Amino acid sequence: MKKLTPTDINDQQLVDIRSQLAYQSGHLDYSLNLNPKNFKKYAHHFLSKNEPILLIGEDEREIEDVYALAKDMGFHKLDGYINISDVPSDKVQASKTASAESFLKQTDDFILLDVRNPKEITRPAPKKNLVNIALEDLPNAYPKLDSNKTIYTLCGSGNRGTSAASYLETKGFNTTVIEGGMKAIQEVM
Repeated sequence: MKKLTPTDINDQQLVDIRSQLAYQSGHLDYSLNLNPKNFKKYAHHFLSKNEPILLIGEDEREIEDVYALAKDMGFHKLDGYINISDVPSDKVQASKTASAESFLKQTDDFILLDVRNPKEITRPAPKKNLVNIALEDLPNAYPKLDSNKTIYTLCGSGNRGTSAASYLETKGFNTTVIEGGMKAIQEVM
C-alpha cells in the first residue's frame, strides 16, 4: 500500500478510518468517517467501487487492515493512504459537536436525525423535529432533508452519528454531532 501526501489528493473518495473522537477533533474537509468497525457494514452504501479511494488514518496496522478489508469487499481502486499527522494543521477542521444537555436546551429550528435502524431502537429519541433515516439508507434519503437547517445527528453512542455528519457535510449540510448519542441523552433526561 502506497503512502501519499496531502498534495496527492485530487478526486479520490476520502475515507478517514480513525475513531469518532479522533475524527471530530480534526479531519480533512470532504472526508467520510468510517472506522474499521463500521467500514465493513457501511462502506458499500457510501463508496463507489468505480472511483479511487484514499484512506486517512494514524495507525499503520489499522490502515493495512482496512485496506485488506476494502480489497476483499471489491474496492480495487485504492490509491493509498495519508497519515493524518502529515496533514498541515491549517487543512484540518474540527467537527461541530453538542453535549446532550446543550442539545436538549436547543430553541432554534433544527432537524434531529436519528440514524439508528428502526429495528434497533429501544430508547426513543426526543420527538421534536425528529427524522429517522438509518445510516445505511442515508445516501438515498438525504435529499429529503432541509439543507437550510442545522442537522443534529444521533445514534446510540455517537459513532454512526459522526459518520452521518461527515457524509452530510460532503453534501453541503450544516451538521452537529450529539456527543455520546442516545445514551447521553437518556442520562440527562
